[in-house]
Amino acid sequence: MKNQKSMYIKQFATLAILLCTASALFAADGVEALKVNPQQVAILHWYGANQAPTSFTAGAYPVGVAFDGSSIWVANAESNNVMKFRASDGTLLGTFPVGTTPQNLVYDGANMWVSNYGGTTVTKLQGSTGDVLGTYTVGAAPLGMAFDGTYIWVAN
Repeated sequence: MKNQKSMYIKQFATLAILLCTASALFAADGVEALKVNPQQVAILHWYGANQAPTSFTAGAYPVGVAFDGSSIWVANAESNNVMKFRASDGTLLGTFPVGTTPQNLVYDGANMWVSNYGGTTVTKLQGSTGDVLGTYTVGAAPLGMAFDGTYIWVAN
């Protein structure tokens, strides 16, 4: 029994060391330390735009927002378009027409997907250019979307 308890203590100590080493690797990889912002959960970089109250002027009735690693994308429901802003300073990089009443956005690592709630489609935009790569029928009133690493999931 004593040997088994000793074995568990060694395993726990090894796990603790591995966790400490892993956390040091994350900090070295660009994740801001919690001492900068104790409420920080998943922000990897602080941009100048989020250091003070900032707003970016979007289209009519902006409802969806997504981040692709460097840009902020906004779905404008009444403009039937998506706008791409540089996250660091809010510069408008492009405005791209999509389907009717775009609502939500999801990024798959290369492309931005837009749910067109006022129709039956989702639109696939090339992340680097905003070009429409396709429009896909998914059923009435598509709204929520998720990317699982392989597939785009759409709730309607």
